[in-house]
Amino acid sequence: MTYLLYIIWNANPEIISGFPPRWYGLLFASGFLFGSYIMRWIYKLDNRDPEEVERLTIYMVFSTIIGARLGHCLFYDPIYYLSNPIKILYIWEGGLASHGAAIAIILGMIIYSKKAGETFFWVIDRIVIVVCLAGAFIRTGNFMNSEILGFQTETGSGVVFARSVNDILMYRFDGRVEKITFHKRKGEANDKGVPITIRLKYGEGVGIDEKYENNYYQSNVKSYLMGYEGIRMHINEEQGKELDYKIFKNGNNYYAEIYTIGIPRHPAQMYEALYCLLLFVTLLSLWYFKRQYLKDGFIFSIFMIVLWSLRIIDEFFKENQVDWEADIPLNMGQWLSIPMIILGLIIFIKTFPSKNPN
Repeated sequence: MTYLLYIIWNANPEIISGFPPRWYGLLFASGFLFGSYIMRWIYKLDNRDPEEVERLTIYMVFSTIIGARLGHCLFYDPIYYLSNPIKILYIWEGGLASHGAAIAIILGMIIYSKKAGETFFWVIDRIVIVVCLAGAFIRTGNFMNSEILGFQTETGSGVVFARSVNDILMYRFDGRVEKITFHKRKGEANDKGVPITIRLKYGEGVGIDEKYENNYYQSNVKSYLMGYEGIRMHINEEQGKELDYKIFKNGNNYYAEIYTIGIPRHPAQMYEALYCLLLFVTLLSLWYFKRQYLKDGFIFSIFMIVLWSLRIIDEFFKENQVDWEADIPLNMGQWLSIPMIILGLIIFIKTFPSKNPN
């Protein structure tokens, strides 16, 4: 039964191996692309000029990227980035914070609404609908990158994120290994993890010196599995025990199989992607069927209350982003969500419909 309860995730973050485009970038851009199409449809139904969405999208893109980057730098590592301000521009090194994006989007929509001649709450009620969709796309991109990891489940269910294991072993074998794959292995799960097989395919024509290779696996490979943090987070290789493996030839290629324990984790990125998608459908339906009865700002209040409440819950399943979060009762993502919820509650009270229409 355990065999069916977990998956091994070893997706390549690059769409085409060796070329720059990555799944994260494609999904990030797709969120804005689909969002702009939906906003054009919304503007048309609301008797607004759909061409105005082009300007709105520009505000959204810049607000999201600038806010997310500044949020990461100032919320999670301010000392480093304020000491090295040029590093704030190194967005390709990673580091975006959704709370920073949310704050910047609100500020950006205040500026946009004034220039467009619309009220802020009219604009933000519609923007948050597509923000949910973009959030679902972006968190799926995080999943493709095997980042924003959840805690170990300790139940035998979940996702074994194997990409960093793959990359480190490929590097350490220095071109001798052509491909690494990961497979489930029959056996019972326990609190240490689930049984998996790491299969290494040597390059065609690569010769094997059996004595050298056996020594390499028992000393070097064993130390890789236990020494690299990028492996130890996902593989639970037992200390003091000889590495369980075998080397064999099949056709023109040599293969090796390592029998070890994988650590299943909560797919916290996909939890967030799922509730963002559900919130998108909910808010879009609320707008489509009830907008004529609702005060401007009501949909925004629902977004702020529900999204950030779910974010607080989701954070209980995630690894901390920075080490110092372990020393505070709630992590930074949870603390930043609290004022968002309070703002949502204030707006909800002020915009709650006075009576329910039939």
